[in-house]
Amino acid sequence: MSNQTLLAQSGERLSFFQLFSIKRLKVEIPIIQRDYAQGREKQSAVRTAFLDALYVYLQEGRPNRDLDFVYGRVIPRKDTGRLKECDETAGQFIPLDGQQRLTTLFLLHWYLAQISGKADFLREYLSINGRSLFTYETRSSSREFCDSLMSNDVNFGGLLTDKKGQESVALTIQDAGWFFLSWASDPTIRAMLTMLEAIHQKFAGHADFFDRLVDEELPVITFLYLNLHEFKLTDDLYIKMNSRGKPLTHFENFKARLEKKIKSFDAPWPEFRLRFRQEAVSGYEYFIHKIDTDWADVFWVYRNEATKDNTYDDELMNLIALVVANEHLLKSEGESGLFGLGGKLLRLSFVEYEECGCLSQDCLIKLMTVLDLLHHGGTYEGRVKPYLDANPYYDEEITLKRVISNLSSYPEKLRFYAFYGAVAKGMRDSELIAWMRIVFNLTENTIFNTVTEYYRALKSIQELLSRNQSILDLLKANVEISGFIKDQIIEEKIKAHLISSYPEWQREIVELEGHPFFRGQIGFILKFAGIVEYYFEHGDTNWDDQTSDYLERYRHYAHAASAVFLLINKGSEDINYAWERAVLTKGFYLTFSTANRFNLLSTRVTKNNIERDHSWKRLLRSLEKSHQWDERQSFVKAVLDDPDFDLDDVSRSLETICRNALNASEDRNWRMMLIEEPKLWSLCNQGFIAKHGEQVFLLHELQRNHLHSELHSKYLELMLTNENFNASPFRVFNYVLSRSSDLYPCLSFDGMWYQDCSYALTVWYDSIHYQVEFVAENGKSFSEELVSLLGGLSFMTEEQDEDSELQGCSYSCKTTQEVRDKLATVFETLRVLTDD
Repeated sequence: MSNQTLLAQSGERLSFFQLFSIKRLKVEIPIIQRDYAQGREKQSAVRTAFLDALYVYLQEGRPNRDLDFVYGRVIPRKDTGRLKECDETAGQFIPLDGQQRLTTLFLLHWYLAQISGKADFLREYLSINGRSLFTYETRSSSREFCDSLMSNDVNFGGLLTDKKGQESVALTIQDAGWFFLSWASDPTIRAMLTMLEAIHQKFAGHADFFDRLVDEELPVITFLYLNLHEFKLTDDLYIKMNSRGKPLTHFENFKARLEKKIKSFDAPWPEFRLRFRQEAVSGYEYFIHKIDTDWADVFWVYRNEATKDNTYDDELMNLIALVVANEHLLKSEGESGLFGLGGKLLRLSFVEYEECGCLSQDCLIKLMTVLDLLHHGGTYEGRVKPYLDANPYYDEEITLKRVISNLSSYPEKLRFYAFYGAVAKGMRDSELIAWMRIVFNLTENTIFNTVTEYYRALKSIQELLSRNQSILDLLKANVEISGFIKDQIIEEKIKAHLISSYPEWQREIVELEGHPFFRGQIGFILKFAGIVEYYFEHGDTNWDDQTSDYLERYRHYAHAASAVFLLINKGSEDINYAWERAVLTKGFYLTFSTANRFNLLSTRVTKNNIERDHSWKRLLRSLEKSHQWDERQSFVKAVLDDPDFDLDDVSRSLETICRNALNASEDRNWRMMLIEEPKLWSLCNQGFIAKHGEQVFLLHELQRNHLHSELHSKYLELMLTNENFNASPFRVFNYVLSRSSDLYPCLSFDGMWYQDCSYALTVWYDSIHYQVEFVAENGKSFSEELVSLLGGLSFMTEEQDEDSELQGCSYSCKTTQEVRDKLATVFETLRVLTDD
C-alpha cells in the first residue's frame, strides 16, 4: 500500500485515534497557531461545554458523532515506498483549524488510557521511540511535555491533593521526577494541566469510555478532515483562515530560528548525551531537549530579574547575547557591533546576528557549554548550584543576576567569562579560587572605558585559559599578559613568587587584599617594604636569608595602611580630613588634572572618574620608577613612618602630625592653611582645587564656572568667625562666592552708615596680596573727614581728575594676620564716625 492511499482524503471521516492507528500520521500543531486556549483558566465555560458534549457522546455510545471539520495539510514522506515497519509514519498532518479540539482529545485519550490500564496500548500507536506523535511546533517545551506524558504513567490511586483537599492530577504530574519546573512557564502546558484537572473531574470512574474512543470500526467521536494542500493554498492563507492565531514572542521566534540554524550544521558535534538515550545525540537534538528542560529550569528560577513578566525570555536572551558577543568579539578581533553605551549589550534579532556572522557552530557549542555549566545538576535552594563556597572573588548568584538583567559592568562580564571558562576547563576548589583571585585583582583594578579595552582583557583571559599551567606558575614564569593595568600585572607576579616560595606570605597577602579599600591592590605595601625594588633587580623574591626582614617591614606598612584606609574607606570628613592634612605636611601629593586643577583625594564620590583617576588607589598604584608618582608615594610612606603615627589611635596621631607641622612653620602659606583648617576641605565636593602660584581656588564642583571659594579669603573668614570678630560699624559680614574666573570670591562687610551714605568694605586675595577696598555704595563721594581718616590708616587713593569725586580707596596686605589686624584697627577707628 502506498503512502498516498494511507493519507487522509479531503472530507474523510476519521476519529482522532484513527489518524495514528490507520493513517500513521504525525499530528503537529504549527508555529502559526496560538497557544492551547481551551485549557486556560478564564475559558472555564468553553471547556465545560465541550467536555460535557464529549461526555454525553461517549455515554450514549452512538458512533460517528462528528465534531465538524478539521482543516489542515498533509505532508507525505519523501520516499513513497512501502512502510517498512509499523513504527514509521506516512507523513505529517498540520492542522490549521481544529487545534483546540484535537489537543483536548489527545489529553482525553491519555487520561482514559491511564485509568483503564491501557496506557501501553495507546503508546503503541501514539508514540515512536518515546516521542509523541501528537506534538506542538510552537515551543519545544510543549513537545517535550507531550513526549513525557506519553512515556510516563501516573498513579491515579495516589493522587496528591490541593489546598482544598481535592485530588489533583496537575499537582501530581508537576511533582513527578520527569516534570521540569520551567514547564510551568509554558502557557500551553499550563493549559493542558488545567484541562486534565477538568477531565478528571468529569471522567473519573469511566474507564469504559476508552474503548469507545479507539474503536476501529465504529468510533464514537469523529471529524471530517479537509486537506487544504490539495488546493495548493499558501501559508498566508492558512494564517488568514486561522484568524485567532497568536504571533510568537520575539524569544520564541529567535529560538525557533536558532534551532533550525543548529540543525543545519554538517560538521561533527562534541559527544552530547541525554540521560534517556544510550547513544550520543546531535547538537540539534541536545539543544531542543535542553532548552526547554534543564536550562529552562535554571532560568525559571530567575524569570523576573530583567523584566517582571513572569517569563524567563529576556533573562535567557541576555545570557545568549553576552556569550555570542564575547565569542564574536574574540573571533573578529575587537569588532564591537554588539555592545552599546557603557558596555550594555545590544539585543539583536536572529537575522541581525546572522548578518554579523555571529552564530557559528563553535559559538553555539560555547553557548551550550555555558548553559550546561549553569545547570550543573539543577538548582540549589532556589538559585544556581554553586561550584565554590562563599569567597571574596566571585559571587556566582549575584554575577549571574547582573548578566541576565543586562546590567553587568565590564569587570563583571570578564569575571563571568573567566569563571565558566575555568570550570569548563576542569578547574575546581582551590585551583579555581586561585584563578578567580587573580582575575578579580586584575579586573577590579583596571579601568575599562571602551569595548576595545574590554576586548584586550577578554583576549588575555582567553589566552591564559588556553595554557596548561596553573595561574601562579604562569605568573612566576613571567608570562606576557596584556589588557590590564601594567602595575597590577607586575604586582600579581611579585605576589605569585611570594605565595609560592614562602607559606607564611599567602595568609598575609590574601588577608590584606581583602581590605575593603584595597580590594586586591596592595603593591604599594610591597614597594614600601623594599620587595618591589628587589623583584625588579633580581626577577624573583628568592632572598632566603632576609625573609624575616622583608616580612617585618611588610607587616608594619600593612597594619598602618590598613588602619588608615579602613578609617577613611567611606570618606575622610568624619576625622576632619586628618589623613589628607597629615600627608600634606610631608609634601605636595595632589594628583594633577587639567587647567591648573589638582585633586585633594578627599572624597570617594564617583563623578568625573574621581574614584579611578583621582584617588589614593590611583596615587599608590605605580610600581615602576617614576619621579612623579614615587615622590607623591614617599609622602604617604613618611606619614606611616612618622614617630607620632599611632596604630592604637590613628585619628589623634594624624592630628598630632598636623599640629607639629603647624608649630614648626612660621608661614601660613596655602598648604599650612589647608593643614590647619579642615572646613576648607569640606567645600571641595569633588576634591578639586585650581592653583595659580599661591592663589588657590576651592572648587565646589569640577570647574570654576561653578560656585567656588578662594583659599586665603575663606581662611580669613574662618579665622574671624572663630574669634567672634567685632565687625561693627558694619552690620553685615558674609562671604561672597563666585562662579566666574573674572570675579574673585571675597569677604564682604556691608551696612555702615555715615552722613546718610552707606559704605562697604571688601577683602579678596589677588595672586600674592590681600586687597582691602573701602567704597561708597550709593555713588556719593567721601567726606573730607572720612578721606583724612582713611589716609591716616594708609589707605591709598587713585589720582583723580579735578571734576571727579572720590568714591573708594584700598589697602594691600601680605599675610592673613596682617590683614586681620588692619581690619581691627580700621573698624575701631570707623566706629567713632557712624551715625549710631
